[in-house]
Amino acid sequence: MVKKAKSDKLTIAHIIGYGCGDCGGCISMVPIWYFMSRFLQVNLQINAGLLATMLLVWNIWDAVNDPLMGTIMDMTYAKAKPGKDKFRPWILASIPVMFFGTIGFFVVPGKLMGSATMLVAVFCLKIVSEAGYTMMNIAMGSLLGNMAKNDAERAVLASARGFGSTFAHMLGGVVAPLILGKYGTGNEGYGMVAVVFCILGAIVVFLHYALSEERNKGAVVEKTAEEKEAEKFKLSDIVNIVTKNRAFLALVLHSISVCAVQALGSGAATYMFMDVLGNIELQSVGSALSSGLQYAILIAAPLLAKKWDLVAIIRFCLLVGAVAFGGLLAYCLMSTNMNGMLYVVWNALASAMVIMSTQMQWGLVAEAIDYNEYLTGKRNEGTIYGFFSLSRRIGSTIASSLSVLVIAAIGYDPALTNAGLDQAASTINGIKLMVCGFPALAALGSFCCFTFIWCINADVRAKMAAWKDAKAAK
Repeated sequence: MVKKAKSDKLTIAHIIGYGCGDCGGCISMVPIWYFMSRFLQVNLQINAGLLATMLLVWNIWDAVNDPLMGTIMDMTYAKAKPGKDKFRPWILASIPVMFFGTIGFFVVPGKLMGSATMLVAVFCLKIVSEAGYTMMNIAMGSLLGNMAKNDAERAVLASARGFGSTFAHMLGGVVAPLILGKYGTGNEGYGMVAVVFCILGAIVVFLHYALSEERNKGAVVEKTAEEKEAEKFKLSDIVNIVTKNRAFLALVLHSISVCAVQALGSGAATYMFMDVLGNIELQSVGSALSSGLQYAILIAAPLLAKKWDLVAIIRFCLLVGAVAFGGLLAYCLMSTNMNGMLYVVWNALASAMVIMSTQMQWGLVAEAIDYNEYLTGKRNEGTIYGFFSLSRRIGSTIASSLSVLVIAAIGYDPALTNAGLDQAASTINGIKLMVCGFPALAALGSFCCFTFIWCINADVRAKMAAWKDAKAAK
């Protein structure tokens, strides 16, 4: 017997519901992402050396947590009765974990000031909060493959996710400071931010759970003992994903390239505006313009996907972005008196084209999951998405570590800035190379990943569709 989805078409409710996922998750984590370091250093007065050690342990755990959570989801589903939802139950279960973990992080330790118990509470509550977010994020990301049935639907849902996350960060940047302005930056103020954002985040994540639908569950049939044994999750499945799935490999390398290499350029943005252009306010103009362009791209992507596949769209945007950053680099190096507004507009256009690849990659993750099922006969969405998320963390970790070293390597001298003096000409050129050269390299690297490693084309899609039909007909 085949259990059909409630709707054969992707509905407005599906789109809004899926967009609520990243929106709600990001809203719930705004207090920790935006204010954790200052809260721990200033309010709880945790020693810098001890805090650095805690941050290292947390980062290591976060890296392990993503693929571990995805694997657990796959293993749990393998034991479940046919026809059950695979990811939506995890989304629902994540709400109280994020809610109590994040609120507790900002409320409980402050009542235990100066004691060893305070440190234990801080450490454990951060683990709980991140575990809740990871549970929601892995389930939400993996859910796209179970909601979308074609390239156009993947593009629509990926755009909805981009809208959701962008709105959440905008909300955090606007509302959270207002709350702190009213209640102060003491423990009460941060506690109020946590309560407000966690309540709002819980509501939005619940809407994600309620409005989303796993539409690709397929047939509900009684399986033989041999079939059940073959579908059980094994550690060898992870090896097969890495070694056999070229599409997944392309996504991982693309993710590391964009998250790490482009982030190195982003890390030098403040230096560009302050030390080269001499106008930090232009950075706000650039951020606003870039956000507006990103929204325009997110709106256009589903329309373009009706004529071209996602990979073709992403390749085009990456190539245009690489050329645009290359041209901007040439302008910056040749110009002794740069036009600040020209730089802002040019950089925003180039950045928007490259960022397109990160906004649309979620649809390709879903296609890599389909391809993995075609290769292995197993649909390990959770494991694949978990390891993809790990690659993003690796990229971010590389960038955060290298950015400081690169700034030092180009000879940046803070004393000159503090004294109101200009940096050396070689340092100025180094900053220009960072903000324009690194994003150009990131775009070219990602373009190569999708041109020479990505292997899903029209012929492969046809074979995958025929295999699915044959499987359903059995």
